[in-house]
Amino acid sequence: MTVRYAVTLEFDRNPPITHRGIVSATVAATCFARAVREAVAAHPGLRWTSMVCVLLERMDQVPETDEAVEAATEAG
Repeated sequence: MTVRYAVTLEFDRNPPITHRGIVSATVAATCFARAVREAVAAHPGLRWTSMVCVLLERMDQVPETDEAVEAATEAG
């Protein structure tokens, strides 16, 4: 399955940061894990206090190019 996701990192004293992207796996639990890993890797060194991960949409077709992935990520 391929899904679009949004992971929000929340902080005690700073505004939240939301990271969006697309991941693929055979089960939803692995999609969650990959989404969280990507979000944390995209913002290294941040000390978040809570995190929310949402699988936004199950996609029937996988985008074939990097441009399609970026367009789908920015649109959502």
